[in-house]
Amino acid sequence: MSGATAGQALHERFETIRCAELERLKKKLGGLTEEDRQFVHQITADVVHALARGPRQALARNAPSTTIEAVVRLFALDA
Repeated sequence: MSGATAGQALHERFETIRCAELERLKKKLGGLTEEDRQFVHQITADVVHALARGPRQALARNAPSTTIEAVVRLFALDA
């Protein structure tokens, strides 16, 4: 797996977790207006993007294969 591919996979993993957590909290968020739910959706998407941006950029810049392999194993990106 290349660094760029690992960075993309990491971002996708974070996004999957974000969506699962929003689904899990759906009942608690049920009292929100549609506008408020969209706001929560956007905020959490922005957080995921911010968290993934640094590692994604670092991995894409010719990261050593050992670093890429460590990220893939740590986040189970090859599953």
